[in-house]
Amino acid sequence: MGQVAKQIGLRISQGFFVAIGVSTLTFCLLVAMPGDLAMKIAMAQYGEDGLTDVRIEQVRRETGLEQPKTSLYFVWLKNTLSFDLGYSMVSGEPVKDTLITHMYYSLKLAGATMVISMLIAFPLGILAGLKPGSAIDLLVTVFSSLAVSVPGFLIGACLIVIFAIKLKLLPAAGYCSPESIILPAITLALVLAAVSCRVIRTSVITVKDSCFLLFARIKGLSRTRVFLDHGLKSGAVPIITFLGLQLAHVMDGVVVLENLFNWPGVGLLLLESIRARDLTMIQGVTLVIGLVYVGVNLITDLLCTFLDPRHLAAGGDI
Repeated sequence: MGQVAKQIGLRISQGFFVAIGVSTLTFCLLVAMPGDLAMKIAMAQYGEDGLTDVRIEQVRRETGLEQPKTSLYFVWLKNTLSFDLGYSMVSGEPVKDTLITHMYYSLKLAGATMVISMLIAFPLGILAGLKPGSAIDLLVTVFSSLAVSVPGFLIGACLIVIFAIKLKLLPAAGYCSPESIILPAITLALVLAAVSCRVIRTSVITVKDSCFLLFARIKGLSRTRVFLDHGLKSGAVPIITFLGLQLAHVMDGVVVLENLFNWPGVGLLLLESIRARDLTMIQGVTLVIGLVYVGVNLITDLLCTFLDPRHLAAGGDI
């Protein structure tokens, strides 16, 4: 347990520096972009018709943009270290409250997506792995190739046309009812399941042909019992690792799909903040995205260690 706690502490400290580094890089890229930040923010506040020189200068003073850009960054860094993400330059609302609201919707979408994806990928991947070269294996390969080849936004657009416009069964976009989550979740799940099927299939084939399963079969155990009692646990490590990366990807918000479905998650928030050049909001979002990746990877590593503790016993990382 001492070594596990040490590695957890190391990962948390690494995650902190990664998140700060990502936010710093984002800040440098934003301030290096051409254009007047104060004018962009004033346009987001008042619209093009209400844009005047007086209002631009007012925004410049209120947001501190008349100061050197380095001063803005160090003020943000100081506030962040004291767990204060500041206020939006556009709306004036606390960045923390806005992030919590949008993260709630991202978590809902991520949960629904992962459930649907696993319901599709696990049965197909296991069946294809147990019978490579069979008709089901060919079907899974065709499904994976098609779903990976077609862009996610095109799949989403087709689902909108069929189920929202033609059949009028589901909402096309936004969040107006619990049914609003169905189309974006299915779109993301199909994209994720296409790749997950291949990972699960490969893992099952590798475990199925391993020496310890062959030894168990020689001892007289049935094929089904050997696979369920020994094979699944051994083959779960690469699958959990891959699913952890997918979960982080979904929770961070797939910007294109959230924009397509107008889903109020962190991906859409990031896109809108970039359009408005809302520096404090963008830095808050990128900081949270970095922390989400680190947190999901830490949990994934702990699960893999629980399933296969050999590398920890040998002195490796989690």
